[in-house]
Amino acid sequence: MPEGMRRASSQQAFIRAVKQHPDALALKCHAYRNLTEVVAKLADWADWTTLTTRPTEQRIADDLDLALSTVKRWIRWLRERGFLGVVEKGTTNRYRRGNQCGLTDDGLGNRAAVWVLCTPAPELDEGDMCTDKTTTEPPSLTLPKRVKEGPTHAREERSTPRRRNRISTTTEATATPGTRKHALQTAQKIHDESTTMRRLSPWYIRHLTRVFVAAGWTAGDVLHALDHQPDGAAWTYTWTSRDQIRNVPGWVRFRLSAWLDEHGRPLPGKSQRLAAAAAQLRAEQAVMRERLQAMHAGRVGGPVEQPTRLSRAEALARPPVAGPGGSTSPGETYRAARAALDAKRLQRETERLRWLAS
Repeated sequence: MPEGMRRASSQQAFIRAVKQHPDALALKCHAYRNLTEVVAKLADWADWTTLTTRPTEQRIADDLDLALSTVKRWIRWLRERGFLGVVEKGTTNRYRRGNQCGLTDDGLGNRAAVWVLCTPAPELDEGDMCTDKTTTEPPSLTLPKRVKEGPTHAREERSTPRRRNRISTTTEATATPGTRKHALQTAQKIHDESTTMRRLSPWYIRHLTRVFVAAGWTAGDVLHALDHQPDGAAWTYTWTSRDQIRNVPGWVRFRLSAWLDEHGRPLPGKSQRLAAAAAQLRAEQAVMRERLQAMHAGRVGGPVEQPTRLSRAEALARPPVAGPGGSTSPGETYRAARAALDAKRLQRETERLRWLAS
């Protein structure tokens, strides 16, 4: 085991520890994605009991469609930070110790490297490290009052209720727009989507974006505003790594301030602009439709009456059944039309028989 590390309790604990490492949070988007994919693949191949894993680097590269050098670089990154403990190094028959440089064959073939998944060990307090748990202290001469009076078997007064936890941003249902809970859930989405904003807590992100969320912005609108200016141009970056941003809250305030008008009110966000453009397009289509109908009515000599459009329920409804007093037999018009059709059919059959006889 690397120094300061211990065997991971589960695959999920290993993945969570790597994702929460400060060096991982400082990576760029594509690098962070490649790292998490390699970590997930190592966890998938791990044994549930011993937490050891032995997929070859080439197998990981083939499964994830990555370059072999990329997989080697991220495995070396994990080993340098202690997340992978080496149980057995990968060897071949030629370079394995005891095979005389490949002159003898031990029958093991090529051996893949075996790693054990590790997570940071909890730090112990100085008091825990200095106190000997095997020794016991002599009882104090001054006993508590309740011990002198006799043991109690029930509480005489109710204890002070504990303070409830803060609002959960992931397990609760969607809150009503405009409330603090809704703003916190929006901040949690921003925190999860942006690796730069992960350096701030969801509560701090809610504080920085409260004016924009109150104006109807979504998490996507805030992320779009952090990367683009109101005119659509992308913000320029003068740094190569997120570690160079010394003051993330100041960086957020500067970029969001460009989306405020002269009165300090937020401009319409990306989703709001798209919704307004769609509404304008529908209005223009309605006006054009009315113009075409007017032109068509002028050509035919008058307005064209459109047939009434039935609803789905009316179209699927059965025809009304005549009441007890009504007549259910067909009318005279129907019988006359049916007799005419039968006469035409007999005439066609007679002509066909004559043609066959001739």
